[in-house]
Amino acid sequence: MPRLAILALLLASAPAGASGLPTGTIELFQSESRVLVMMRVGDGELVPMVFDTGSDGHSFDRLLIAQNRLKRVGETIEHDGTTGKRRTLPVYAIPDATIGGLHVGRIDGAGLDYDRSDAMGIISSEMFAGHLVALELGANRARILPKGTGTTPTAPATPYQGGLPAVSVTMPDGSTLAANLDTGFDGPISLPVAMMGKVPLMAPAKVVGRFKSINTEGEVYGGQVRGTIAIGPLVLKDPEVTFLGEATNIGLPLMRKLTIMLDPAEKRGWVLSRLP
Repeated sequence: MPRLAILALLLASAPAGASGLPTGTIELFQSESRVLVMMRVGDGELVPMVFDTGSDGHSFDRLLIAQNRLKRVGETIEHDGTTGKRRTLPVYAIPDATIGGLHVGRIDGAGLDYDRSDAMGIISSEMFAGHLVALELGANRARILPKGTGTTPTAPATPYQGGLPAVSVTMPDGSTLAANLDTGFDGPISLPVAMMGKVPLMAPAKVVGRFKSINTEGEVYGGQVRGTIAIGPLVLKDPEVTFLGEATNIGLPLMRKLTIMLDPAEKRGWVLSRLP
């Protein structure tokens, strides 16, 4: 059973990125449960950060802030997408940053005590407003593309849900629901606890683990669906699912099988293809 953790920081008032960001390719590094990107502050050492589609803002560990003497520039409201809890956090500025080999200039983020077992904070995919983000986890990269007639998909887009990338999911009964595309979630698919008695299962759901979010934790239920679930071009027959929180989430194991295009400025996205 993989470690289940959802970390969704909705940084309502912190700038997600600077204008005039460059295009290019960001190199990503992946473990079983994480997508990491290397950040360089100025001409300093490389720092591992989580590359997260489940957050619309950045966050920096307090040690990173202290080491680089970052200046406080404001405050923001943090919203835990799993529990709905909120708290106020200070916002700090990195005046000159390089992300995954791509120079991006200034970025602002919330200061907090982060789990620095393998990273020093979060970089949000939403920082590239004005560009398209082609997320190709199967190739360990995110391509930052200019918006235009040659790059913007012609297929209908899926609007963001709660300010975050989403995809339409077709359930066994033919109904559809919007699911967050969350690289910060290391399970394949989670459904709201409220759906636990409504989705056809091979056997009653049972406790399969615990989740840990920003400021709380709780039990995770799981079961095997009877029937198919379709996520864009990806069709899952009798898949294992978990039930937690109030949102539907598509996590890393399934996102690695897809090519995903995001348009942060227009708050929309596309699932373009299934990878072999």
